[in-house]
Amino acid sequence: MVGSLITYNRVRLQEYGEPIVLRTEDINLNTLKEASNRWRKILGLSSEPFKIDYLENGQIKLRAEAITGVIRVGNTDIEIAPKFLDATEGNWQSILWRILMVVEGGHIDNNLTSAHHGSAVAIPDLLAEMFLASYAIGAARGLPRSYLTEQNQGTFLKGSFDLSRMSEWESRPWLIPYIADFLTDNTSLTRLLRWAANCLSMTVKLPSRARALREIAASLSHVDKRPPHLIEAQRIQLGPQHQGLEPARIVGLLLLEGAGVYHANGKHTLSGFLWNSDTIYENFIFWLCQRAASQHGMKVTKNVVKFGQIINGEGSELRTTPDVVFRDENGIPIAVADAKYKLFGSRPKSSDIYQVFTAGHALGCHKVSLVYPSPNNRENTVWLIPSALGGEYVELTALPINLMNLSMPDGQKALIDSVSSWLSRK
Repeated sequence: MVGSLITYNRVRLQEYGEPIVLRTEDINLNTLKEASNRWRKILGLSSEPFKIDYLENGQIKLRAEAITGVIRVGNTDIEIAPKFLDATEGNWQSILWRILMVVEGGHIDNNLTSAHHGSAVAIPDLLAEMFLASYAIGAARGLPRSYLTEQNQGTFLKGSFDLSRMSEWESRPWLIPYIADFLTDNTSLTRLLRWAANCLSMTVKLPSRARALREIAASLSHVDKRPPHLIEAQRIQLGPQHQGLEPARIVGLLLLEGAGVYHANGKHTLSGFLWNSDTIYENFIFWLCQRAASQHGMKVTKNVVKFGQIINGEGSELRTTPDVVFRDENGIPIAVADAKYKLFGSRPKSSDIYQVFTAGHALGCHKVSLVYPSPNNRENTVWLIPSALGGEYVELTALPINLMNLSMPDGQKALIDSVSSWLSRK
């Protein structure tokens, strides 16, 4: 009852944007610093994601870099909009939600991802709603179970006799060592669901939602509370009869990848989920290119390209890894695209040009592009790069992608079509 009366302040940050000013008494800075350091390690960031500058009169400046998501410090919720979405738009959370679902799942029911289309509902509540709806459908058919192997002993034989423990049986013949399989619902999936329900219950705003999540966690109290390892969770596959749990599985996986943390520190608590913005953007661009390629009967790959062999002296071979390589039905490279997590001005950085140009030249592709996030709908910029060595030209395109278009009903199609139009341009 007391928890339902707590009110939370809501603070919004734009990744790499202007810092906000907060009072030090509103946030436990030691807890925030500890979480920042942990997220830096888990997400593999080169520096602390939260930048804190101390001001006079007991105030601080807080800025976020290289992350998106939400954390709660005491009674303050801090939401970080990624650089590729506009934090001043009230629906950026829903757009990020759709991007996360596509990046992880790609086939989520549109009714689930559009429940709050155009609204500014907090990210944990959006994920919780999908989780609850999926669990209600999936659990009605029962949770999937699996067999585990048990090594035990007893007064009668179960399964098969354990020959490796023959000496134990000889010393105590009244206890028969055996190896047996037993059916259990303490699986990777149920452990993931319990952990996800518990994490979300501590972060959502709506008390009724938090209560429903706690009830799910309580119903799974017989399974281990520690979640599976990320690699183990990624390998979870559901059979046809349990497909209703797929959205809940994806939400759990997203939270596991978002390094969900929660712990207490004095009177302040911290919980939340953060993702590496660069990785999300790069994965979503790959998905867009994949969909655009399918419209032309093509496929996309991401592999290391070797383009320079040593003919004299010591060293290593030259190689590069373009984000996307478009290949025709015979596997022949047609075009190359590289996702750049930076805003495009009047021309690309030289290093970015060299990188994509090298990949295009090594693969024999005339068409290469640098894909940038854009705050608005902007026309492509195209350069023709001739060769003075007798080679053929390469066409370089700066391809701006306005992800805020995902707020529109046909926004996803419009983004795919923009990549498809570039691909089909003669």
